[in-house]
Amino acid sequence: MLLLSCHEAFARRANGSPRQPGTEALQFSQPPDMASGGFFFSGRAGLNAEVAGDRPRRMKVATISVHAGTPEGPNAPITTPVVQSTTFRFESAEAVQRYARGERGLYMYSRDENPTVRAAEEAVAALEGAESCVLFGSGMGAMTAALMALVSGGEEVVAATALYGGTYKLLRDVLSRFGVRARMVEPEGLVDACRRGGARLCLFESPTNPTLRVVDIEAVARTARGSGAISLIDSTFAPPLVQRPLALGVDLVMHSATKFLNGHSDHLCGAIAGRRDLVETVRGVARKLGAVLDAQVAYDLLRGLKTFALRVERQCASALEVARWLESNGAVKRVWYPGLPGHPDHELARRQMNGFGGMVTFSVGTREKAFRFWDRLKLVARAASLGGPETLTSLPILFSHTGYSAEELRRAGVDEGMVRMSVGLEDPEDLIADLRQALE
Repeated sequence: MLLLSCHEAFARRANGSPRQPGTEALQFSQPPDMASGGFFFSGRAGLNAEVAGDRPRRMKVATISVHAGTPEGPNAPITTPVVQSTTFRFESAEAVQRYARGERGLYMYSRDENPTVRAAEEAVAALEGAESCVLFGSGMGAMTAALMALVSGGEEVVAATALYGGTYKLLRDVLSRFGVRARMVEPEGLVDACRRGGARLCLFESPTNPTLRVVDIEAVARTARGSGAISLIDSTFAPPLVQRPLALGVDLVMHSATKFLNGHSDHLCGAIAGRRDLVETVRGVARKLGAVLDAQVAYDLLRGLKTFALRVERQCASALEVARWLESNGAVKRVWYPGLPGHPDHELARRQMNGFGGMVTFSVGTREKAFRFWDRLKLVARAASLGGPETLTSLPILFSHTGYSAEELRRAGVDEGMVRMSVGLEDPEDLIADLRQALE
């Protein structure tokens, strides 16, 4: 049974004028500030229609995922075209000056902005209910740009000990060289750590990677704001159909869009969405770093989003079924899944999330047992990453958390017998059959 419901999301109105008959069919009219309508913008009547009382029509996340970022106009294509050009013509020096002033509908160089990429940014922003979004060539590109844009040398980041390994190593090995201090605290200690003040930014995940602990997002965001800190959540494990962090008060949400948003294991992409002023600050740094998204990948993301709701609903339902089976198996020592009543954050997950996600983590006890189980899998793939149509498993000590000391693993909640599984779109009975034979 699907134990999942969608948050309703308000589609933002387009402020621009509708396209007039006789205009050029490929006039790129999306503005850099993403605030008004255009050929590559989702300001279509279906998303922005008004109802009685002059209020925006409320759309479900599933509807937004299909229509956001699609072209508009009387004879527009159904799918967003790929604008593969790296550069764009200007009709005059005066036009370049208009571009420099931020005038709508102008593009210069695809490292800075591209119509197809802008359309994908609008789609992710609409899904998250964000004022703005900027996309990157990878999730780590997004996280790196965000931290470099928002934190300076001598400032402090409060960060949860349970973080994706790449993010933790970015703080530990890279940003520390430039004077950025990281105060690592247990996920349940984030509120108290923020309350003490002194931090520029609070960085956390929910659910956490790989232990699937659930953080009280609203409490952390409220406390961070009260202490003058920016809150940034990595919500990769809980995409918009499952969780809406911005609605709970977070300033910025990050996704490795490589995962559930694209959903096909065939591209790298990262996203930062949230308050316009903060996102545009990150965008400015992104242009200097060059970790931008290619137009073809932006198209792939838009295509993947059209089936987003169907995929995530199936993955959540199958993950719950698989987690229940694992919990009943005597060879499994522990299962982490927020949908199980025995999970320490189950009640918080029920209040805060619309489903429990497609990730399941479990431990078979020892490193040797984990290796033996993993090597015996036949249907379930042995691979990094998550969120695709194929069920994938990884061993954190060999993948996301390699290079951690024993103490760092302990603080992150990772044991050597741990297996992280991203449940795909296969029939759960087939997945369970493979898990059973591998555990025997």
